[in-house]
Amino acid sequence: MTTSTIGEIWTLRASEPVQSSAGRTRWPLGGRMIRHLRATALVTVSGIALSALAPAGAYAQQATPVQGQSPTVPVTAADATPAQTSAPALPDSQNQNDIIVTGVADKSRKIDTTFTINTLTQAQIQQLAPISTADLLNNIPGFFAEGSTAGERSNNVTVRGLPSSGFRYAPQLVDGMPVFQDSDIPFANSDVFFSPDLMTDRVEAIKGGPGGTLYSNGLGGVVNYITKTGGDKLAGGYKLEVADYGFVRNDLFLSGPLTDKLHFAVGGFYRRSDGLRDTGYTADRGGQIRGNLTFKSDDGKTNLALYATYLNDRTAVYNNLPIEVPGFATPGTVDHPIYINSDSVKPIGINFRNGTLLSPSNRYVTQISNDGRVTKADLGDGIHPEFVTLAAKFSKEFDSGWRVSLNANYVEGSSGFNALFAGNDAAPAANFLNDRYIGDFLQPAFDANFQSASGTPLNSSAYNRNVLASYFNALSPAAFQAQYLNPLNAAGFSNFEALRAQYGNQQTIAGPGGHLAAFNVSNGQPIAAGSNLSFEIPWIVHSKLRSATQDLQVQKDFTLFGEHSLTVGGYHSTDHDNYDFQQSLTVSTLASPAELVDIYLVNAAGAKVAPLSLNGSFLPAFSGNAASGGAENFAGYVLDHWELFDRKLKIDAGFRWETEQLDIRYQNRTCCVTSFPNGATTGNRALSQTQTLGDPQYLKERYYGHGWSIGGNYSIKRNLAVYALASQSFRLPSFNDGVAFAQSQPLGSAVEHITQYEGGARFQSRYFDASVAGFYNKFTPRTLINTYQDINSPLCTAGGTVATTSTITSCPNIYQPYSYGTTNYGTEIQATIRPFIPGFDVGIDVTLQDPKVNGSGYTVVNQVGTSYQFAQITQDGRREARQATTRIFIRPRWDLGPLLHLPVKLYGSYEHESPRYSTSQDINVTVYPAYYILDAGALWDVSKRLSLQVHVANLTNQLSFTEGDPLFFDLKAPDGIGNRGVARPLFGRTSRLMLNYKF
Repeated sequence: MTTSTIGEIWTLRASEPVQSSAGRTRWPLGGRMIRHLRATALVTVSGIALSALAPAGAYAQQATPVQGQSPTVPVTAADATPAQTSAPALPDSQNQNDIIVTGVADKSRKIDTTFTINTLTQAQIQQLAPISTADLLNNIPGFFAEGSTAGERSNNVTVRGLPSSGFRYAPQLVDGMPVFQDSDIPFANSDVFFSPDLMTDRVEAIKGGPGGTLYSNGLGGVVNYITKTGGDKLAGGYKLEVADYGFVRNDLFLSGPLTDKLHFAVGGFYRRSDGLRDTGYTADRGGQIRGNLTFKSDDGKTNLALYATYLNDRTAVYNNLPIEVPGFATPGTVDHPIYINSDSVKPIGINFRNGTLLSPSNRYVTQISNDGRVTKADLGDGIHPEFVTLAAKFSKEFDSGWRVSLNANYVEGSSGFNALFAGNDAAPAANFLNDRYIGDFLQPAFDANFQSASGTPLNSSAYNRNVLASYFNALSPAAFQAQYLNPLNAAGFSNFEALRAQYGNQQTIAGPGGHLAAFNVSNGQPIAAGSNLSFEIPWIVHSKLRSATQDLQVQKDFTLFGEHSLTVGGYHSTDHDNYDFQQSLTVSTLASPAELVDIYLVNAAGAKVAPLSLNGSFLPAFSGNAASGGAENFAGYVLDHWELFDRKLKIDAGFRWETEQLDIRYQNRTCCVTSFPNGATTGNRALSQTQTLGDPQYLKERYYGHGWSIGGNYSIKRNLAVYALASQSFRLPSFNDGVAFAQSQPLGSAVEHITQYEGGARFQSRYFDASVAGFYNKFTPRTLINTYQDINSPLCTAGGTVATTSTITSCPNIYQPYSYGTTNYGTEIQATIRPFIPGFDVGIDVTLQDPKVNGSGYTVVNQVGTSYQFAQITQDGRREARQATTRIFIRPRWDLGPLLHLPVKLYGSYEHESPRYSTSQDINVTVYPAYYILDAGALWDVSKRLSLQVHVANLTNQLSFTEGDPLFFDLKAPDGIGNRGVARPLFGRTSRLMLNYKF
């Protein structure tokens, strides 16, 4: 069949409109038309290529649905005058003519929408070759996923300058239903519930507007993954992917008819990987299987679909690594921040490109459970979701013109979050151990429990701890008693006997020359004096989660000063979370691989006298909390789609009201229960500070929110449209918020609001396509909880003095509510240029924005010498943390077939990210450098069914960081010259080979 014949079939079937009861012309997008096309529109690869390269008037607009994929309806099929059905075709590199289903009450062409929507087809996803959900979203203008540097799951995604917080403002949907009702679950970002795979047909992402009307939590952006369903013929595909980091992934998809009315699709993936960074063990393993059944009645008016997904996966979590920068003597300020230069930053023991603190040695973390048992957690589990998701979709169109649809899903399972965070404590072993000797071995006896007769704490400057340490190191117990303890006793020191009982014996003091030493946990060998040591902080979380959502819509078309399609909807959801979170404090070397370290008090001969850690855990129960509870939501919404002036003007107006009942039970871990594991008798701070769950705190509150949106789109010409939008959306508190509010009730409203305005234009031509959007948003300050330590509490001071560096860990927490809002304005530009080189085009995406903080202020604790002081922070007018103001993507593509008759497609991608602030505060202001990432690849069509693809990411092995902590002027690098910090680097260069087969 020739290409022109295919165009004729589309024209014929697309020009058979159906009159609704209201008289509105509705163009059939599915049912018999689609089945007929799937049965007859067989086209050769050469025909497709010829059509794509043909001059603008040579052929009628066409589309060729592939088995198992949703069809793309062309210009002629969606916009509705007979004259347009024979109009010349235009290229569609930006998918302007795609039929989209997200953010609309009925199917609509992308070019006709009244809001900004971005789409990615399966072919585009194939060329992007993302390593994760976040990496995929990073290619959508307005979304920033921080380079996906945390690994395959649990990345942070921001939308148009909203605060960075997991997926809080970017809920993920599968076929219009949320992957989990709450998009801000503690330790379970939305990307742990679902993974795109070969069953994913396309992705649609909207920002603002109707996202906040049709969907719960759609405050910033909404991403919808459309699943493949079965067609009238058996179809499927297989993909094998291997990479140079021990990565092997298999994807499979199969679909087809069971009867003429009932169709099926099933698929999924399984993957094993050594990890994007060298963990020394299998870092990623697991997969997902899912399937669906779809039923369509003969008249196309009754539709039913059932979906099921099982996910069981483990992925490593990659966090900040120690860095060294050239030394500086004063802290960064707003006017003079500390700028990090990629060329001058150096690693401290861990390679930036493929190194990690994760290793076989520190894989298992020793902890003390809530009931006092010694347990071990496996960091090799990483992010470990195991979920079952069931969904159903039903729709019915009645002869009267009324349409009813009901969508529902249910999610249940568990998620683990076992991650290792880097402490900012890098120091040579001798210095690190000396600090531990003074602060964690000697100091417990000289804190607020022991004071002179005058009431002066022995941890004050009146009793220099460095001098005290020298006594312990050089003097015998008898000499120490005579020279130090006896004078204190004579002066009336009331706790002399208790002090002598702890530190006045040969075993504990370890005799003359007693000191601390570090030993490798794996083999017991001493750590070399020249090694660098640091604290690390394992986070071990176990969550049990479930969510159920139901969405009912009733629709009717009618005529009133134009054509209307009115949708009235009702939404209900419940979600529940039960998690336990525990932190430990471990010590490891900074090397590749990192080695877990135990610390002992040894005598002059080096013999071990008493432990200060337990299997590498310096504090086996350092911190954490537990919470349980959930929410129930009810919402009602209305959306009217109105078409005027011969359908040239399209208006969408919507409103949503929602209420939520939030019920939380929260327990914080409190200090301290004395515990001496393995018979330790030192009573040192490290082994005696076991935190256990304290008394529960409760929150039971009801919240309300409402929002609206109105937008219009005007078709100036067939290939040119302009649009404008105003909206006010809201977000009700999440489970995370409930945990914080249980500790301290918020000041002001707990409901978040965002006001957005945007406008833009979409244009298509033979040699140039463009889509331009300008936007402004104002995010009403939300209530956050700032946690800091009460340095004036009697629990960590004596005699009213300010806490010192050695006693601040005993200070209780203060939970301070504060506001945090943002404003942002910017533009998003997408353009595709097709010069006169056959088969070649260049895609350009540019995002320019200026996100700033407003309405904020909170308290921090700063170290001044050996003491701490309160400081007040205001962030107003500052750029939002971790946000780039300029983002540029340039993607050249060249199909060599038209010019050289080679079945090869070459492509590349250049990404530029401008500098970003670490955190928005007035002190220690740090700016991380701009960076670029260059990817390249090639795709060879071996046959009509088989293709091979090579993809190289970060081709130039670019070094930079997506985020990091602020740099502190008084934290010196191990060499004593530079300054140290922690930051999360880009992944180094990786190469992948993919084999695709489809039928």
